[in-house]
Amino acid sequence: MTATSASGTTSDATKTPLGTKLIGYVQLGKVRIYHHAYGWILALLLLRLDGRVGGDTAAALALTLLMVCATQWSGGAADDLGGFRDGSDARNYAGRPASTVAKKPLLTGVLTERDAVRFGIVMWVIAIAAGLGAVASLDGTAPPAAVLVMLVGQIASVQYSMGLKLSYLPGGLEVTIFYVIGCIGLVPYWLIAGHVSTESLIASALVGLWFLLIVSYGNASDKEGDAEVSRYTMAVLLPPAAFKVFLGLLFAASVTLLTLLFTTTRFDPLLGLTVVPVVVLHAVQLYYGAGKEEWRKARFIGLSSVDLGCLGLALAFVLA
Repeated sequence: MTATSASGTTSDATKTPLGTKLIGYVQLGKVRIYHHAYGWILALLLLRLDGRVGGDTAAALALTLLMVCATQWSGGAADDLGGFRDGSDARNYAGRPASTVAKKPLLTGVLTERDAVRFGIVMWVIAIAAGLGAVASLDGTAPPAAVLVMLVGQIASVQYSMGLKLSYLPGGLEVTIFYVIGCIGLVPYWLIAGHVSTESLIASALVGLWFLLIVSYGNASDKEGDAEVSRYTMAVLLPPAAFKVFLGLLFAASVTLLTLLFTTTRFDPLLGLTVVPVVVLHAVQLYYGAGKEEWRKARFIGLSSVDLGCLGLALAFVLA
C-alpha cells in the first residue's frame, strides 16, 4: 500500500525502516501530548486526600492510567485517519515547516492507512480491556454509572473524526473534547471512590475546558480547511466577532470554576494562589488570539497553560 506525502510524491511505507515507523506510531498516537495524563494525576491526588490510595486500589489506579494512555493513542490515530482521508490535514498543513508536517506520519508516507487502522484498533482494545480490568479489580464496588460514562468516553474518542464524525457536527467537536478529556480525571476517581465529589467534578471540568481552549484556538487557524470538508467547528460556524466572544466565555468559565473550587470546597482560599499563573496566561492567550488573531501562537500558549494550571492544582491538592 502506498501513501501520498505532503509534497505530493508517493512512497511505499512498507519499506520504511522499523525505527522510523516506530517514531511514526508515536506521532500518530500523539504521545508527545503528555498533558492528557494530568487529569489522572489530579484524580490520584484527590483519592490520596480521601485515603483511597493503597494496596487495595493499586491495580485499579495502574489500569486506569493504561486506559487513559491507550484511549489517547487510539483517538489520535482515528483523528489522523479522518483528517487524512477527507483531505483536511493536507489542506491545513500545506506550507508549514517540515518539522511540523513530520508530526503527521500519514501525510509524509511513513505509515500507511492500514498501519494506522491496525494501531488504532489495538490501542482501543487495550483501552477497553484496561478500563474493564480496573472495574473488575474493585470487586463490584465501581458504580455502574461510572462504568457507563467510561465506555461512552472511550467510544466517543474514536468517533471524533471517523465513524459518526462527532467533530464534524455543529458543536460536536467542542462537546466531545470537553467530555472525553473531562473523563480522564473524573472516571478514575469515580470508579475508585464510588462517588463524585465536588472537587473531582470541578477539577475534571477545568482540565476539559483548558484543552477545549487549545483546540478552539487551533480551529481558528484551521478554519478554511475545516470549512472545505464541512467540519462545523465554532470557528467555522460563528462570525469572527461572535467566535471571539465564545473564546472570552471559555476564559470566564475557567475563572469561575477556579473560584468555585477554592471557595465552595474543602480547599483553603489561600491555595487559590497556586492557579493565579494560569489565569494570567489564559488572559495573554486571549490577547494574542481574540485580540491580535495570532491563532497558532495562542494555541501553543494553551499547552503551557495546561502545564501551569494542572501543576497549580496538583500543588494545591498536595498542600491541602
